[in-house]
Amino acid sequence: MSRPSRTIRFIAKEDSKTYYGQPIQSGDIGLLYHTKALLTAHTLSSSPLAANCTTTTTVRTVARLLSPLAPAEISCIRGLGAQFPAPGAKVVKPEVAVLFYKPQTTVCGPEDPIIIPVSARGMNNDYEVELCVVLQKAALNVSVEDALSYVGWYCTSNDVSSRGLCGKGLQWGLGKSFDSWCPLGPVLVARDQIPNPQNLRIKTTVNGLTKQLANTSEMILSVAELISHLSQGVTLEAGSIILSGTPLPLNRAADKNPWLKHGDDVRVEVEGCGTLINRVVEEGDVRAKL
Repeated sequence: MSRPSRTIRFIAKEDSKTYYGQPIQSGDIGLLYHTKALLTAHTLSSSPLAANCTTTTTVRTVARLLSPLAPAEISCIRGLGAQFPAPGAKVVKPEVAVLFYKPQTTVCGPEDPIIIPVSARGMNNDYEVELCVVLQKAALNVSVEDALSYVGWYCTSNDVSSRGLCGKGLQWGLGKSFDSWCPLGPVLVARDQIPNPQNLRIKTTVNGLTKQLANTSEMILSVAELISHLSQGVTLEAGSIILSGTPLPLNRAADKNPWLKHGDDVRVEVEGCGTLINRVVEEGDVRAKL
């Protein structure tokens, strides 16, 4: 069997075990899972990070869809800020990219709740649709021209952030590091399935209303430039993921409900990678659990 073109991680209905697999169904896996459509997959021989990983003939039924990479297999989560220019602004490539990190504990999967902890309530908590880049081999001092050869997969991500907490210090880490604040999924899409990562529509809706809409062609630093820039003097290990930046929200000044609140249905989509759906739950909320 060949290497998978799309990879999911899931708990199987047949035996309650966790598998990596290539989904058999076509279309947007996130939307199919949300509508409780039947999902089946050919299991993989190993983690997709393994060089000899292939699909097998064994088929399992998806009972629960998980983040497409196990958090323990993610060696580092790097995020980039200030990656999309304001409308009409002159595009200037920065000498140093705006970089932050997220811990593995931020990772969650499709349909998992985004938990707003008590310490972040009322702190202008926000959505951020981003193209997530997953490295398949270690990168050090790579050129822009070679950078994409280090990419194994792409997926959809939501870099959930607290504007209030990010604005209270000289760094953004605290406002981006809460458990469940890095939803990933619904699938890993192999690099060869997305030959040009700089021409993908990205979109966020909250409760059916479009909040972000842009194209990765608008990114100030391309995916290749990001990988090259970040790898200068720093080894980007296999399994590292890069959250490549988010566009500005649409009409934020006129938005009467700009921040995430209990019960919100948040959907982030990257063209070719699928839709990632999560609901917001405020920790300690006295209302019924979702």
